[in-house]
Amino acid sequence: MPVVMRILLAVVLVPVLLFCVFGLLATFEPLDRTVQLTWRALYVVAGAGCLGAIVWLLMPPRRGGDG
Repeated sequence: MPVVMRILLAVVLVPVLLFCVFGLLATFEPLDRTVQLTWRALYVVAGAGCLGAIVWLLMPPRRGGDG
């Protein structure tokens, strides 16, 4: 995948990551405990996935070897 495409995909994922952070902070409002934990888990999993994808996309591609 071209470097420009990888950077553009990472840039698109940044607002999604920020939305997940904002959503996680919003779960600290007074809500039912089960609802809080459900939304927190959802935002943490989605945010961690976005962060992992951003890091993976911005890592330089390996030259040679198995990959």
